[in-house]
Amino acid sequence: KGFDCVKTLRGHSEKIVSLIELSSGKLISGSYDNSIRIWDLNNDDKGLIINENGKVFCILEFEKNIILTGTSENCINLWDIGSSNDSCVYSFAGHELWINALVKCNNTCFASASNDASIKIWDYFKLNCASTLKGHVDCVLSLILLKNNNLCSGGADLTTRIWEWENNSCIAILKGHTKWVKCVLELDNGIIVTGSDDKTIKLWENNLNIATLEGHNHSVRTFCQINDKYFASGSFDCTIKLWEINTWKCIKTLYGHESNIICVICLKSKTYNNKMIASCSNDRTIKIW
Repeated sequence: KGFDCVKTLRGHSEKIVSLIELSSGKLISGSYDNSIRIWDLNNDDKGLIINENGKVFCILEFEKNIILTGTSENCINLWDIGSSNDSCVYSFAGHELWINALVKCNNTCFASASNDASIKIWDYFKLNCASTLKGHVDCVLSLILLKNNNLCSGGADLTTRIWEWENNSCIAILKGHTKWVKCVLELDNGIIVTGSDDKTIKLWENNLNIATLEGHNHSVRTFCQINDKYFASGSFDCTIKLWEINTWKCIKTLYGHESNIICVICLKSKTYNNKMIASCSNDRTIKIW
């Protein structure tokens, strides 16, 4: 039941590849059109449009009204979206290729994953790179913070890696996918979920592959957990699939996007009663379900 498309947001002129919900409840999207857009779902307002210096691959809200963007220009830009001045406050430079993922580690540090095969830990207040995690031998495509404060990354080297980032060490390598690992999710029950260009979703517990889910007919690109019963996956097959946790069965497929789905998020704001998800696509739209 439920999860029909209730709204489509248009405004970007190129594919949309990053989408997050701000603490204010607004959405912010990043696109190949070198811009960031802030959306207010209550009044269909496209809101503030920020011009970037490159394609925007990932976005992180570090603190209220302070966002970081990872770009095709190999840098991470810091923006104060609460000010009237929409110029970049600072650029973190150090990666040699574009940035695919950003994650907050704690109130002082954030991490970035790059096509240069590295993960960098940055000190937000000192404005410098604190350490570099090396182990992947190809592009690092996805990155999340686990509940135990370790990092988990997926790469083009077909591996998923677990990192004790404070000790600068890789403590586990999960192998099983036959193509690039595009997305990683930790469910509330501690199971790690990985999605790949091999069209499969793999479930990992205690670093062991406990199940493989099939259903998408193209690359699995993005995940979000909806609640304690379901999680969603978005694919290059233009669909979002809802999976039941525990039985691991696909219980619904959402159709509507006309091209690759790049990001799916669960809207947490009280405005949406935790019953809505948002997705963005190469079709240049954001859909609310």
